[in-house]
Amino acid sequence: MMAGEPYDPATISAVDAALSAILSDPVCDHQALQDLAVVRAALAEAAFQGEDADLADKRLTKAQEAAKASISCSPTSTRAWTILAWVEHIRNEDTPLLRTYLRKSHSSGPLEGWSLVRRMEILLELYPKLDDEETANLKQAVNWLVTMGMSEFVGEHYISAKPEQRLFIRDILAAAPERMQKRAADIIRNGGEDIDLPMVEALGSRPWK
Repeated sequence: MMAGEPYDPATISAVDAALSAILSDPVCDHQALQDLAVVRAALAEAAFQGEDADLADKRLTKAQEAAKASISCSPTSTRAWTILAWVEHIRNEDTPLLRTYLRKSHSSGPLEGWSLVRRMEILLELYPKLDDEETANLKQAVNWLVTMGMSEFVGEHYISAKPEQRLFIRDILAAAPERMQKRAADIIRNGGEDIDLPMVEALGSRPWK
């Protein structure tokens, strides 16, 4: 799950059932609670994909419960702060509490991959309503993904982004190495959109191709 690989929802449900006992354990295990929160967030996503809003809301509450329990054990539980931000964003879109959760997530693990991706998705949706610190955090996240060879992921977000968000992503990609610019452009063009990057040949520039 942390690597973005597919998983069987039935297996995840079984993991949830097995881990749930940690909530009543007198020993404070923030890692296990954090894992439980991640599993429950995945189950909530599965309910959304199945268009079961009531089930999704119940699972969001359970994910929130596990995340708060993890933070009570360890205030530096990065994924737990990220899940709290994710739940708040789904329920209320943009609130001061959401911004607090995002700051806590970033400060506790700025380059923790799973959390970084989740934060980027939320911050990108809020752009350009971000303050200077949040904008810098978003730029760092996109830069990290490009540097780590994940231009495809950035390209996919570009396709669904609004014009101002696209310009933000484009400016970051424009400073990336040629190989990464071309890979992102391929993803974007395969998705039916286009992007102007300095090291990518413009569409139609060589019609005989």
